[in-house]
Amino acid sequence: MAITAKEIAQLAGVSRGTVDRALKGRSGIAENTKKRIMDIAKQYDYKPNIIGKALVYSGKHIYVPVILNSIGNPFFEDVKSGILAAEKEYAGYGFRAEIFECKGYEPEPMLGLLDALPDNISQLVITPIYHKSVLEKLLELQKRNVKIILLSSELEDLTEATYIGCDYEKSGRIAGKLTGLLSDGKAELFIITGSAQHKGHRKRVNGLRDIISKEYPEIHLAGMAESNDDDSTAYSVLCSAFKKNPEIDFVFITAGGVKGALKAIKEQCRKIRVCTFDETTVTRKALKQGDILATICQQPYEQGFGTIKALYETIILKNEIANEIYTDLYIKIDQSL
Repeated sequence: MAITAKEIAQLAGVSRGTVDRALKGRSGIAENTKKRIMDIAKQYDYKPNIIGKALVYSGKHIYVPVILNSIGNPFFEDVKSGILAAEKEYAGYGFRAEIFECKGYEPEPMLGLLDALPDNISQLVITPIYHKSVLEKLLELQKRNVKIILLSSELEDLTEATYIGCDYEKSGRIAGKLTGLLSDGKAELFIITGSAQHKGHRKRVNGLRDIISKEYPEIHLAGMAESNDDDSTAYSVLCSAFKKNPEIDFVFITAGGVKGALKAIKEQCRKIRVCTFDETTVTRKALKQGDILATICQQPYEQGFGTIKALYETIILKNEIANEIYTDLYIKIDQSL
């Protein structure tokens, strides 16, 4: 059997409380004592008493409100599935997630959901909008020692929060390289992004443009527009773009609004190469039909699952976790399905 904390205390010649503080990384312990404890724990493969912790938390509730600006964006279906699966996985420790949803990137709906939260929350999962009023509200919660998990949307100003999602700048560089390869380095490119209120969307576009400008001088950026992750908006802005520039022959949809954009593209009745982000019902169908050449995936299920897992690590195991937890990025084509 693995060594217990009590046995570590006996071997190190210290109290059980000293061992507990050392294992949890707390202060008030001499460095040589801490090193002795950690060396013993490593030597004898110490593992926390998970069953005991579950018994301690049995009958307790760890309430986790989750605020997502997800209405109308199919990407979040897998995110929500991951959250609910993690809630079930860690139910023995009292975790209970409650998902609240709003639409788009205007701050008022999200602020309304934030204001409606109970005063006594200790943790929050949110896909934040990059807006001063939202940031101020989250900073206020952070001052009240609320543990904040930023899901799929970064806010660097919230320094004590943990971000779980993709590396947006890297995803943009992948998109830029993919555009170059699939166009043989020559294209009249139009980009549909989500919103400037989403810092990740901006980073993604910047990464894409950076690769194109450095490596593919014959790819011309014909324009860019925001869809706000909305199909009707994506349809409208792309129709307008085609009227202004009928030479557009490559469209990269870097966020939501894929269904609307594809509708506008089909109405052109000519060959236009298309790439997207994420694997949704819409993108899978379009890949099979040849309407999309490739889509870049960022593991939404794992992102959702990771939020509750991160809270389990910090609340139950008392472990420190990274400020940024990136999910893997990979490309899917029709033959991947």
